[in-house]
Amino acid sequence: MAAVMAALIAFDVDGVLYSSEPFIADAYREAMEAVNQQRPGSFGRVPATEEILAHVGWPVPTILARLFPSVDPAAMTLLHAATLEVICARVAARAGLLYDGVADVLRALRDAGYLLAIASNGRRRYVEAVLATYDLREFFVEPITADHVGEKAVVLRGYLERHQVSPTVTVMVGDRSSDVEAARAVGTYFIGCDYGHGHRREIEGAGPIVDRFDEVPSAVAYLLHV
Repeated sequence: MAAVMAALIAFDVDGVLYSSEPFIADAYREAMEAVNQQRPGSFGRVPATEEILAHVGWPVPTILARLFPSVDPAAMTLLHAATLEVICARVAARAGLLYDGVADVLRALRDAGYLLAIASNGRRRYVEAVLATYDLREFFVEPITADHVGEKAVVLRGYLERHQVSPTVTVMVGDRSSDVEAARAVGTYFIGCDYGHGHRREIEGAGPIVDRFDEVPSAVAYLLHV
């Protein structure tokens, strides 16, 4: 792989590097039970796995508001904290799935000279849990996370400003419409992952689409003419 200078690749986490699908419904169930112990009757129905996965990729407050639109705000605040605790514990226990080839591809991209960044709507503790559990931290620049700065477009802009990189040599890799929207807002290229949680219609037409993570380098090279 040819070396490059001052080009950045930003990756979403869930549905791109990693999948929470094996545990996400149980994690929500556990978190809801914990809140119900503090505030009995706050949550009755546990959303199905498919319903939860349909919202993965958006900021957690957005996910919870969509899944539980009529729940008392105090209970929602407790659930916000409880889901973070439970999900991070499940990540650390390797209950999720790191997609095939992720570490090898990231190593090759970094060694080729790309700056690699995380651009996720996930909270910082979740991002750090995934990176630490699967020994991926070394491949990425210091994370900027949405829970600290706001929406994903702001995360992307933060990386470009911090590392003095142009949007014209930046690629956003994601699986949801939120990733497409962030790339368009900042003016970066986009690569869609069709193996993630999103539906193809969310990413179609926004850029090259890959069926496996190990296809990302070829798509990057095509976009950046490396």
